[in-house]
Amino acid sequence: MQAEARAVAGAWRRMRTPCRARHWVPTLERHAELEQHGIPGLLDAAAFKTAYTDYQQLMVDELNAFTVGKPDQQQETKALVIEFARDPTKAHGFNVASMAWNNHFFFRGLNTRPNVQSRPSTDLQHQINKDFSSTDTLRQTLLDTADAMFGPGFVWLVQTNDSEFGNLRILPTYLAGSPLSGAHYRRQSHNLNTHNPDSYHALNKVGSFGPTARPNHAPAARQPLGGVDVVPLLCVDTWEHVWLQQYGIRGKRAFLEKWWDRIDWDMVAQNMTRSPRPGQGTRQPQFLY
Repeated sequence: MQAEARAVAGAWRRMRTPCRARHWVPTLERHAELEQHGIPGLLDAAAFKTAYTDYQQLMVDELNAFTVGKPDQQQETKALVIEFARDPTKAHGFNVASMAWNNHFFFRGLNTRPNVQSRPSTDLQHQINKDFSSTDTLRQTLLDTADAMFGPGFVWLVQTNDSEFGNLRILPTYLAGSPLSGAHYRRQSHNLNTHNPDSYHALNKVGSFGPTARPNHAPAARQPLGGVDVVPLLCVDTWEHVWLQQYGIRGKRAFLEKWWDRIDWDMVAQNMTRSPRPGQGTRQPQFLY
């Protein structure tokens, strides 16, 4: 019996061995310093360990376990988010893949350089002024939206690709909802805590028996009908495990305000796919719900 138990344990360890795993925890810029000191001005070392090192590892382990031995194992995490979004039987795979991608995107968008405050480039500032009238308005709108979210999720600044100038919009997603256009079926831009079974029925467009079900053997579209093509630029994570440990039960707003000061605006500009054009006037802040 002991020999059999050791054999089973050995097989399990081999299955979880990093060399067999397709997905792993990405290394962040200045990663060794972050593990020792945390995110300057935002998260201490213990909070960083919980929110990134431990949580990202959990999502990666779950994703590897879900895809091990399957063709999906060889796909990038982002591709899996889109692939799993349309298949209700792969809901767990979508959740862990989406959370792994979202969480990494959040941390990758942070300025980790001590004593350096990142600022929007001139072109990006023009776009912010055009779409939100000012950086202060964008800040207030983003923070108020995130602070008002009752429950975990993300608030995104996205760039739309359905217009000539690539306008900026705010997009909240709840739980593991994804901002990726190809995963529009599971964007989950509604807080399901505020819906009952009857009201949720109209929102639930995912399922093999739903009104938008794809016929058997029909090719899956990369972007659903009615979906808005957007590019994520930055996001803030409102899951409690990110801020509760350091900021306390009433500390969400304080965390959000400190997050704003740690945005890596260079990364935001790199994520943009269309160049801003100055002098196009201004509009009221826009949301994608």
